[in-house]
Amino acid sequence: MILLLGGTTESLEVADKLSDAKVPFIISVISDYGAELAAKHGENVIKITFTTENFPSFCCDHHIKLILDATHPFARVISELAINEAKKLKIPYLRFERPNNYSKDANLKLVNSLEEACQILKKVKGKIYLSTGSKTAPTYAEQLGVDRLHVRVLPTAKVLEKLTNAGFIASQVDAIQGPFSMALNIELFKHANAKIVVTKESGRQGGVQEKIAACQQLGIPCIIIRRPQIDYPHMVSSLQELKKYLEENDEW
Repeated sequence: MILLLGGTTESLEVADKLSDAKVPFIISVISDYGAELAAKHGENVIKITFTTENFPSFCCDHHIKLILDATHPFARVISELAINEAKKLKIPYLRFERPNNYSKDANLKLVNSLEEACQILKKVKGKIYLSTGSKTAPTYAEQLGVDRLHVRVLPTAKVLEKLTNAGFIASQVDAIQGPFSMALNIELFKHANAKIVVTKESGRQGGVQEKIAACQQLGIPCIIIRRPQIDYPHMVSSLQELKKYLEENDEW
């Protein structure tokens, strides 16, 4: 049995690949929304927040033979936990993550943290469009002032409540589910009167290339917060590489 650590669009593609290969797997997610999406791509879906206490017992109880990590590139805690626990349990760990390729552009600014992004943003005048999710929106509001911000988030009651508590009003929020084309990004950025866009290095499925292209079309800067640097023991960067790995290691 394979434990697929999910919660991303790419993890659903991986689930489809495992189903096509008739490989038994369990896909784990941490939210009801994630479970709803995953249920369309796999029979065994479990909503769980893994810890150092429950991860070993889960793997033993479900006879896990491979940990396949397809979580969000910024989900550093679960990735590091899975790597460490896999080593202790002597279970193979495999990371699935597509690489990012960016064109050289003077308006494209790569930074290592939210704090570094804010240092740049404090020197820029005008509306800031946050395409970094709801989790860090209150922190940006604290550091930059909520009035300067326009944020794009998933349209859930929990998320909107969090933004309201942080001081955002309806006119500052795009509550909408992706994917987003370049054209839609352009319209959203224009509607918000954005002078600069902030996003994360979330990969192809995170739509980062479409955001960059929209910024290029509008002639506005785009700040990209780099993904955490994790020393993955084993990694594949395409579904083709994953298929090859599964074919070479088929004792699940």
